[in-house]
Amino acid sequence: MIIKPRRLQKGSRIAFIAPAGPPDPERLKRGERFFEKAGYKVKIYPQARRKLGYLAGDDRSRAEALVDAFADDTIDAVMCVRGGYGALRLLPFIDFEIIKKNPKIFIGYSDITILLLSIFKKCDLVTFHGPMAAIEFGMAAKPYTNHSFFNMLSGNFYKAEIDIPPTYKIKVINGGIAKGRLAGGNLCLMTKLIGTGLLPSFKNRLVFFEDTEEEPYRIDGYLSQLFQTTDFGMAAGYIIGEFTRTKPKFGGMAGWNVKQVIKDYFAEINKPVIYGFPCGHGKEKVTIPIGVKAVLDADGKTLIFKEPGVKR
Repeated sequence: MIIKPRRLQKGSRIAFIAPAGPPDPERLKRGERFFEKAGYKVKIYPQARRKLGYLAGDDRSRAEALVDAFADDTIDAVMCVRGGYGALRLLPFIDFEIIKKNPKIFIGYSDITILLLSIFKKCDLVTFHGPMAAIEFGMAAKPYTNHSFFNMLSGNFYKAEIDIPPTYKIKVINGGIAKGRLAGGNLCLMTKLIGTGLLPSFKNRLVFFEDTEEEPYRIDGYLSQLFQTTDFGMAAGYIIGEFTRTKPKFGGMAGWNVKQVIKDYFAEINKPVIYGFPCGHGKEKVTIPIGVKAVLDADGKTLIFKEPGVKR
């Protein structure tokens, strides 16, 4: 049974936590002001203001903030302030039973992929791949990103076809129609979950993925590892997002660009595949509910959610 959290509505109280890297203090304040002005209450966990090297505090304090936010009955949604690095280090310290007993909206992307997928795997709770408090909302999020975020978390994206921003040009790698529950996130973080027991099955799912600051040969390696060590190749269809800042840094590894790597892996896979979907580290973002049923029409370049990600 898939568990859905309560929907977000005006007056809801949102917890800001930093499970990975520390946020920019000014952007954190902007994110707080944005949600308060929009009619929501915000609780910034003290841990979110800590800094330990490239981490937002030690592993236990970051894990405790995550679990405490779920356990707190006054909190309606848990939003990550940024990604960076560090979520993988939290897994040994997370009490997933507390999270499962207190289902709430949980949203983030990038390094937060670790938590989105592990919570979905252990708790059967729908999690949300989407914008973060001190990133998009700390830097004036685009209208499209805002619209997708609030409509998804308020439950208004029921049986909704995603309208792609006009600046995005979706490429069809393989046509066809595929149905399944959504799963995915940041590509390199998905591979880091291999062997932990916390990576969900990809069989018969619609898999979405994206990445940033990874050279083409590294993208190649992540895909090779997923195809060889998991059921990644048994997905119903693939929604490939944006790959940003991927220009090769070392001349000896030049040759293919990311688009060529993607085509090499997916052009003859005989399943619906689109490329360039607005999710991840680009300018615009669709908030994607991991675990809900959807339909991918690759020929029509459309993704349709067949159910809401929250309780309406």
